[in-house]
Amino acid sequence: MTRTGLQNPLMRRIRLGIVANELFAPSVGRMGGFGWAVRQVCECFGGSPELGVDPVILMGERTRQPGESPRRLYGCDVVWVGRSLPGWARAVRARNIDLFLSIDFRTNYRAFFALCPRTPILVWVRDPWDTNDRQAIGALGVPGDDAPAQGVRPHATRTLSSVARVSRLTGRRLRLAVTTPALAAKVPDSYGVPAISLPVLPNIVRPQRGVSAKADRPVVAFLGRLDPYKRPWIMVEVARRMPDVEFVVMGQSHFTGPGTWSPDTSVQNVRYLGHVDDQGKRIELARAWLLLSTSLHEGLSVSFLEALAHETPLVSSVDTEALASRFGRSVGPWPGDGMGGVDAFEQALRTLIADTRERRRLGQAGRAWVEATHSREAFLRSFFPIVGDLGVRRT
Repeated sequence: MTRTGLQNPLMRRIRLGIVANELFAPSVGRMGGFGWAVRQVCECFGGSPELGVDPVILMGERTRQPGESPRRLYGCDVVWVGRSLPGWARAVRARNIDLFLSIDFRTNYRAFFALCPRTPILVWVRDPWDTNDRQAIGALGVPGDDAPAQGVRPHATRTLSSVARVSRLTGRRLRLAVTTPALAAKVPDSYGVPAISLPVLPNIVRPQRGVSAKADRPVVAFLGRLDPYKRPWIMVEVARRMPDVEFVVMGQSHFTGPGTWSPDTSVQNVRYLGHVDDQGKRIELARAWLLLSTSLHEGLSVSFLEALAHETPLVSSVDTEALASRFGRSVGPWPGDGMGGVDAFEQALRTLIADTRERRRLGQAGRAWVEATHSREAFLRSFFPIVGDLGVRRT
């Protein structure tokens, strides 16, 4: 906007097509970091029209809930894959998209890209699985269940290389950006494209106001899907050994049947809240002493950033960008079902619970890092130069 508060009429607005398979809305499908990113971008631009970006959500999957296909969400229009392909194609083309923001990459995104063969693409790399990741995750089993674990089949992300080849032929510009520098090394193996000078496009983490009011007694938060690759059974066994500590579990399972895990309600100090968002999540993270992550794999976990924003240190088996080492304790990967690492998780939690001064130091340092690195301002400082390099400008 101008200093008078009116929008500059000479600014060319960017029509941003956010391509995703998740919306972070419980009524319409999975809850995960991809959908969280969609919401944050929509709210960033939709709440500040002076930025000159008009987002529209392009959903690559149909809703899993019959009748639940909202046409607007987070203040943005939503275009759903329809049963009538000609109608869907007309709806996408009618948006006159200037830039695709691809929330990571899935093979069904290619349909959107094919409809607009010259529209630039920015792939926001969030969760790359390289060969080592695929092998480790693929070998995971749920303790006591002989069925293959659900949710561990790798996506065919290497097909992005075919999108890149076609883009070179059509003159389309395509670029990848990572949420944190440590992910760049996984890009060639994960997506079949070279990782040449990948820029960083940070997450948009809402700042915490004031000092977090921690609970009077030890509270450990577990925030994430209760799906096999998160290995929540480790958390339950650790809680069983620490009856004087409250374990608060925020998340739900996205699978049913064999190869899944069901919450163990026999452990009295574990409180299952299901999906928790916004104010409820902020309250729980603020009162928690520590965040526990037992995942076999993570990119840059959004739960880590949200916990640190509330001055809550980490105890984790994944140490992307050395966040757990810097702002908590890294206990090592502990491959497979991870039960061999229960002692290490328990010891790390007990050590930090006993050391109030160290917890406060780690929490304050973590919050400072998040506020400097993964804020709305940091996102915008990176976003517009990247978009400009793709030939999309507001003026």
